[in-house]
Amino acid sequence: MMLLVDMGNSSIKWAILDQEHLAPQKRLLYTENTENLDNLLTQAWLSLDLPLSGVWVSNVAGPKKAEFLTHWIKSHWKLEPTFIKTSRSFCGVENGYKNPEELGVDRWLALIGAYQLEKGMLCVVDCGTAVTLDVLSANGYHQGGLIIPGVTTMHNALFRNTYALAPLKKTLNEHSEKSFLAHDTSMGITLGTLYAIIGSIEHVINTLEKQGNKVQLILTGGSASALESLLVIPYRLVPNLVLQGIKAVVKQLL
Repeated sequence: MMLLVDMGNSSIKWAILDQEHLAPQKRLLYTENTENLDNLLTQAWLSLDLPLSGVWVSNVAGPKKAEFLTHWIKSHWKLEPTFIKTSRSFCGVENGYKNPEELGVDRWLALIGAYQLEKGMLCVVDCGTAVTLDVLSANGYHQGGLIIPGVTTMHNALFRNTYALAPLKKTLNEHSEKSFLAHDTSMGITLGTLYAIIGSIEHVINTLEKQGNKVQLILTGGSASALESLLVIPYRLVPNLVLQGIKAVVKQLL
């Protein structure tokens, strides 16, 4: 049994991998306060069975959180976690960046995970603090991507400079499939944010399809559900896509 961990900018996700079976993903939000992270890990992980086969980590949350994660695992389990790094190629996927290490490891693992799950050309969209979009050819070549401010990030940029703006969670809960244009400022910002992200996704896919490609859209990330009711193009939602990528890497290495 091993523990697979996806450390993002605003949350930590994990799942147990027992032989070939990947358990359902668990998720916790955290803050910049590292003491908060230590307490959260203790509450969430202390009851887990000891992951004797190791702890494998995707980390884009920075070195400070990585240090605390390592300290917790060493202190409680006497194990040294393995932090996965982006490479030029792995598991049949070829990195399209000029400097491969500049591609975030979460994006890299999402591409690897998607390549194991679907065939054909893929558009992989991870909706987190930032929305990342990456295109993968049918033969596993990363054709490049985009980075867009995430739903919460865009909203917060306006929240800091707009008087009496409603919290994002409230407006997200209120918007529905019937909402096309807003009739108040808060909903206008919410829908404008969602349309900006969806417009970017549709522009990329439409451009690729005009070139004669058939493209499968794959969504992941904590904010992906906010886009679902507004998308008119087919998609597949894979909440644990980064963990699927870690699973593929581990399978190849061990």
